[in-house]
Amino acid sequence: MKTLPIWSPWILLICLFSIVSPYTFGQDQEKKISVFKDSLDGAIDMSDWLVEKKGVLLIPSIITEPAVGYGGLLAAVYFHSSYSEKHGPPSMTGAMGAYTENGTWAAGVFHMGFWKEDHLRYLGALVRTNANLSYYGPGLIFDDPVNLNLNAWFLLQQLKGRIGDSKFFIGGKYILLDTDNTFNIPIDIPEYEGTEFHSTLSEASLLLNYDSRNNVFTPTKGFNIQMSGTYSDTWFGADSLYGRLDFEGIAYAPVSSKVMIGMRYRNHYSLGNVPFYARPSVQLRGAPFMKYQGEHVMEFEAEATFEVTKRWSLVGFAGMGNAYSSIEDFEDGKSVRTLGTGFRYLLMRKLGTKMGIDIAASQDDFAFYIIFGSAWFR
Repeated sequence: MKTLPIWSPWILLICLFSIVSPYTFGQDQEKKISVFKDSLDGAIDMSDWLVEKKGVLLIPSIITEPAVGYGGLLAAVYFHSSYSEKHGPPSMTGAMGAYTENGTWAAGVFHMGFWKEDHLRYLGALVRTNANLSYYGPGLIFDDPVNLNLNAWFLLQQLKGRIGDSKFFIGGKYILLDTDNTFNIPIDIPEYEGTEFHSTLSEASLLLNYDSRNNVFTPTKGFNIQMSGTYSDTWFGADSLYGRLDFEGIAYAPVSSKVMIGMRYRNHYSLGNVPFYARPSVQLRGAPFMKYQGEHVMEFEAEATFEVTKRWSLVGFAGMGNAYSSIEDFEDGKSVRTLGTGFRYLLMRKLGTKMGIDIAASQDDFAFYIIFGSAWFR
């Protein structure tokens, strides 16, 4: 579940690698310049730093999520080892802060651990945030969205283990969200300042994952399939009893030496009294976060990547999604169609990892996104 766009752990990671100005510590200026250039063509490239170096990296980035407005993020990330030293992804620890034009802010710490030759994968985060959102959720009696403020603490703990030497992982996830919520409902009464209430989300999930992608960040072939079941109850601190079932399948396949096709399908089904902010919402480029929200969500997105040169590629994509209350009401749900394009730059040749920008539009909205690796980075 993605509770807020700027604190989601996966979007956090995208921001961490969306590098505008890299800086390292304990190196002279000449080494800092050369380590970010490719020895083959002299182009800007991060491969040597990630493969050979370890230490602290300061990373500024841009937030472009329509739900919170434009803003900035700054993170300090410590790489515990290099790729060459560990022969695989290094563990990372960091701290971040973010602020957007509508007054949304967040600050937190996180850790990603890759242990026992990538047989154990850990992700943990603790974030304090104050977010201002336009709420479009079900049950509103107003034509326009209402203003929603979430003043919250967010805790994430996730651990997955590889089954033998296979491509299957099994694990668990725990999320705690303690929040004070304020609805600023558009009622023309001077003494009315909105509705306030406290809420606690405490939920545990069982995860089953199959990952055969040839590259974690920018795959060109393979599958990433994940199924999860989530349970929440009052006996471990939640406000209500509910459950969720989630399936997501992502596939990549080369059509030719220069063209790659990707497809993503997601089906999210909820049961019981799910809090309004935890209900599933459509997550497509071009669709604002929490705008298309319901008891259940179905979405599909496809994209094609065309390699123009060894460094530069063009991307085109389209998607559709629907948020609905029941199978019988599927055709009456909140549906959206999206269309977009973008480009990618081969930022890390030795790791096959790209970075770029996507622009996307839906019926009523337009947005652009900074992308590191894949737009479906999981």
